[in-house]
Amino acid sequence: MKILVASSDIDLTEYIYDALNICQPDWELSITDSGKQCLETVRNGNCPDIILLGIKIDVHCLKLIEMIRDCSDVLIIVFSGDKDIDTLTKAFNAGANDYIVKPFNKSVFIARLKALYRRRVWDTQAIEKIQESP
Repeated sequence: MKILVASSDIDLTEYIYDALNICQPDWELSITDSGKQCLETVRNGNCPDIILLGIKIDVHCLKLIEMIRDCSDVLIIVFSGDKDIDTLTKAFNAGANDYIVKPFNKSVFIARLKALYRRRVWDTQAIEKIQESP
């Protein structure tokens, strides 16, 4: 699985890196602190399977989600220390697939990634079966 972490929060990035490196060392991980670079990666065909997006980034997080949604249906998980329901709702309305409040448990985090990805695979398989039906 290819994962792109886009966040200016160094502590968050290191925590995610450690969690993935220990629990899923076979997953390909890219890191950027630039929303512009994140968007460029999606647009240039190097789209990952999942984007882990920190709420603190150089491009407003919600705007970045909307720009990504203009060109991709990649899975997006937003990370924030903000437990405000309004912020969470805005992230989902912008197109986020999940919202994780810091601090979070590494094992639960990995399980959530796997569950989102698994559902994506199941959805894709279901669509392919429908398209193959006469």
